[in-house]
Amino acid sequence: MVRSPLNTAVIQGSDVTLRCESNVNKSIIKWCGIYHVESCDMSNIIYNGYSHISNTEKFNVTKVSNGTHVTRDLNINSTQLTDAGVYLCEEHIAATAGIPDSISAQVIVLGNY
Repeated sequence: MVRSPLNTAVIQGSDVTLRCESNVNKSIIKWCGIYHVESCDMSNIIYNGYSHISNTEKFNVTKVSNGTHVTRDLNINSTQLTDAGVYLCEEHIAATAGIPDSISAQVIVLGNY
């Protein structure tokens, strides 16, 4: 079962981290910007669960895996107003064909006044 991330507000220009955790050791966790859809697909994927990150200047992923859980933190660098939106953490369990478990978080970017 996938846990986290939390809705987050950040000041424009700051970095923000969204945490996604699974208690299934062999989980594959993807990150997507879901703006107008409800699941990860090729058009909105940020991190594919392995190594591909769509924009390495804007995003990076911190990976932790141990015997009991998997964590994939999505780091958004130097947030801009255009980075505001909903981000989806989607878990696929290796060697199963089930429907992925997912959870989303809203990022609100506060402009400089």
